[in-house]
Amino acid sequence: MQHRRTAKLAEWQKWLLCLSGGALWLSGGAWLLLHYFGQAQGAFGPETNPAEPWMMRLHGFALLPALLGIGGMFVVHIPKGWTHVRQRVAGVALGAVLGLLILSGYLLYYVGDDMVRGWASKAHWIVGLGVPAVFIWHWLNGIAARRR
Repeated sequence: MQHRRTAKLAEWQKWLLCLSGGALWLSGGAWLLLHYFGQAQGAFGPETNPAEPWMMRLHGFALLPALLGIGGMFVVHIPKGWTHVRQRVAGVALGAVLGLLILSGYLLYYVGDDMVRGWASKAHWIVGLGVPAVFIWHWLNGIAARRR
């Protein structure tokens, strides 16, 4: 019987990624709700909800440990996990989604062009809302792959 290398992350890395990922998803979702449905009517028209900027601050803060965790995956998880052929599609899909979120987030923060920001914003929140589904697919597929 051939020994298979496991692609497991350390417990602290799992917690780091799950907590920061959850904080990113919740703060981003809360910002979306506040931005599109939480505006109050002021004397001069719709006004930004006072919690909206705080959701962006929390979102940016949660990004820091998430990027640390994603970087850690490139050292251990991805190289060892690449040997699991049945897990590659889900892993590549998750990596592509995370890469798209990082790129679109960068564009939102640093690009001033309104057209680019509009596309980046739409891509960021549409892909961001779907991240849990891709993550769960990757996670459940990994459990099934280890049982085989």
